[in-house]
Amino acid sequence: MISKMIHNRKHDNDDRPFDVLHDNYFHLNVSGQIKYAYFPLGPDGSSIFCRYDVISGPDWEIVSGLKSGITQIAQPGSRMEIVTFNMPIEFTFKSTNPHGWPQIIFSVYGSNWWRCETSRGYARCHVPLAGSSREIRAPLLIARCKNVWAAIVNWFSGRNPELKDPKVLGDGSKAKGLSTQSYGEIIVQLQSVCRGGTKMGLDWGQQLS
Repeated sequence: MISKMIHNRKHDNDDRPFDVLHDNYFHLNVSGQIKYAYFPLGPDGSSIFCRYDVISGPDWEIVSGLKSGITQIAQPGSRMEIVTFNMPIEFTFKSTNPHGWPQIIFSVYGSNWWRCETSRGYARCHVPLAGSSREIRAPLLIARCKNVWAAIVNWFSGRNPELKDPKVLGDGSKAKGLSTQSYGEIIVQLQSVCRGGTKMGLDWGQQLS
């Protein structure tokens, strides 16, 4: 009798059964690590660290893990062009549809010759499709000044222009007017696993659920 009552329980504003209401979403687990930053001629500075932010569409809700984090401060090793982080990343989302697939925004910072913290570039990538593991090389983009005088001041101060909100890189319409140049890459290893997609009719091509 009790189990029957639970099965027939209604949502306050919905006539569908309670269990149906909780079957209309899937879970996406993403795990991996920020491996290292690559600068072809070495980083333009020292004490390099990276911040990451996970962004997604309005239908996505994080259920475990962190949406942002910061690596340790690292220095180039025997190979001057590589700055190693090896920072683990793991988070789980649930969503009712694939629209707004999660992206990761990377913001790299370091010290200049005045030992002041400044931007060393920004990068972004989509998390892999469910059921796949990938090593992703995301190009680092350095913001550029829009006028000569500002560029001269920044050159003497050793500071690069910084984005007020790096998350705009995940929205093509907002990032359209940005002036950037590319130098270096962020290398990340990511694996995605989906649960519950099959019952919703979703096919990733390499579905594990």
